[in-house]
Amino acid sequence: MTEGASWTGLTTENNLGYIGVTQPQKASKIATKIFNQSFGTDMYGYLSQFKMKTYDTDDDFTWDLIGSPTKNVALVEARIDGVAITGSDTPGINGTEIELVFPNAHFSDVNVIVGHKNEVYPLQILANPEPEGSYWVYRTRLLTGNQSDFMPFEELVAGTRFSREFSVVSLSMSKKGGEIAFTSPLTMRNAFSMIRLQHKVPGNMKNRPMATHIPDDDGNLHKVWTDYADYMFEYFYRMEKNNLIMFGRSNATAAGVYNQKDRSGNKLKVGSGLREQFEAANKDYYTEFDLDWFKSKIMDLTENKSPGDVTNIVIRTGRRGAMQFHDAVEDKAGAFIPNRTNDRIYNTTSSFAQKAMGYGGQFTEYHIGANIKVSVSVDSMYDDRTRFKVEHPDGGTNESYRYDIMDLGTTDGEPNIQLATVAGSEDIWGYEAGLRNPYSASGERATLMSNPEDAYTIHRGCVVSSCVKDPSRVASFISNKTN
Repeated sequence: MTEGASWTGLTTENNLGYIGVTQPQKASKIATKIFNQSFGTDMYGYLSQFKMKTYDTDDDFTWDLIGSPTKNVALVEARIDGVAITGSDTPGINGTEIELVFPNAHFSDVNVIVGHKNEVYPLQILANPEPEGSYWVYRTRLLTGNQSDFMPFEELVAGTRFSREFSVVSLSMSKKGGEIAFTSPLTMRNAFSMIRLQHKVPGNMKNRPMATHIPDDDGNLHKVWTDYADYMFEYFYRMEKNNLIMFGRSNATAAGVYNQKDRSGNKLKVGSGLREQFEAANKDYYTEFDLDWFKSKIMDLTENKSPGDVTNIVIRTGRRGAMQFHDAVEDKAGAFIPNRTNDRIYNTTSSFAQKAMGYGGQFTEYHIGANIKVSVSVDSMYDDRTRFKVEHPDGGTNESYRYDIMDLGTTDGEPNIQLATVAGSEDIWGYEAGLRNPYSASGERATLMSNPEDAYTIHRGCVVSSCVKDPSRVASFISNKTN
């Protein structure tokens, strides 16, 4: 929704007003909601174990991220006396000034900054920057003891990243120091969406026995039609809720306006699902899964984070991805397995063998070192062949080989990814009674009807959204292997 800004020097009310942090503090209620429904380990079931954010209204909601005040700033251009340097120049030799152009004013007078070769070419800023269009121009000099030193051209090309080192001054009668830097919040926004389903049941179908008993995913046999219809209603309701949370794509314009309308004539809002919010996160593609590569990527993601935040990383994947992970860990552990045969070989029974034995086991965790444990969790949504049509050359769908890290720690004691709802709208259920009322306390021949039809209609809906608080704490590893 907004980008972060950087500045140095005096911070006034105008600064705070410009970046929007003087608005009233955002507040929300926290509610815990745990659903024990047996539709597999889907995304809604996974997120329901954490705190759910509850808002008072269905207006779009926002949250802020504060980045680190210390950061790299990419160089736009390096000049000598206003002229861009070339490979034949010797910038900084004999104390000559080097003009550095940056996209923002993150540094100040007196600061010493360094590029890619930190200890070799320290540069001291000689004055506060001068604006030049949307850029800022700094006068600098090499801070070394050898007047013949100069910075090579390749250390000053566009894109070279510079960071603040320190602000060094004279031991005697110094006149000023360097200034600190600030980073404004990045504002994120999402919208609530509402899903709604309904189903009409003829009055004479209540408790009607079925000649063929239909099993559900739990193995329960549905012997009457209404039991099965209720189960299927719940199944589709849960599926649509999962798809909205996971795959919803915002239909807001760049200005945050919703132009589409539904049949009521009112605006239709679709919030961003987790996948759309993940697009700003860490993402890597792989052809052949390699455990050493995977370990390196995990280390990249967990560096500069508190050890307590990253001791246990849970990765969600499909059944094929879990098996691929197992195969990779088993290859790594192959040298040690002979010493643990009792854990892999066991006695069993068989109708055609006198001394039946079994062999097996599946690796679901891997300690990669640095007090980091990676655990795999299988999500049934990743194996949905109906939604995911792209086949993987090794079998199954390409999605089944995807690995998503949902969280690399907590923020203020709360999970990084949360469900969000509106108070009183997390689950809406009701029915219209006809000539027969299946939910009447006095039996289906109730005298109170909402319509004369010999049928009743079940209605269900919810207002729901999700919040990825910090996209830098999530990551995706996606297979791009093709035939």
